[in-house]
Amino acid sequence: MPYKDKKQLKKYKKKYFKEVIEPKVKDMDHDYFFSTKVSSCFKRIPRDPDVDESLYMDAEYLKSIFPVDKRCPILGILFKLGEGSGPKDNSPSIDRIDNELGYLKTNVQWVCNKANMIMQNATPDEVMAVGLYHYQAYKKSKEQHETI
Repeated sequence: MPYKDKKQLKKYKKKYFKEVIEPKVKDMDHDYFFSTKVSSCFKRIPRDPDVDESLYMDAEYLKSIFPVDKRCPILGILFKLGEGSGPKDNSPSIDRIDNELGYLKTNVQWVCNKANMIMQNATPDEVMAVGLYHYQAYKKSKEQHETI
């Protein structure tokens, strides 16, 4: 459909995105949601040319490992797609289990964005150390508060 000017075309594209594309992206049961996740991961971190293509995650694989209860397996938070700009704490997020490996089928899992941000650049030992320290500091603070 030809448009007379760029403003008209831009307006059409915006309306099309809002009415057709966005509902598919925001539907965690729709294939488009999973293919969008694959695409965004490989835009940020490209595939390694030395790795067999079949080992990389794809939309079908992501859909097969998506939690049936739509909850983060770490924090138990119900996944919900955020409105507006950027992911929210409860947005579903693809986590690389070993951050040094790529988005391989054996190295990805679904977690909430909050859990993924906590683990973003840390090893399991570092996550445990921070968790233990924070737990002990929290308990100590609570005990001190109760004696006041």
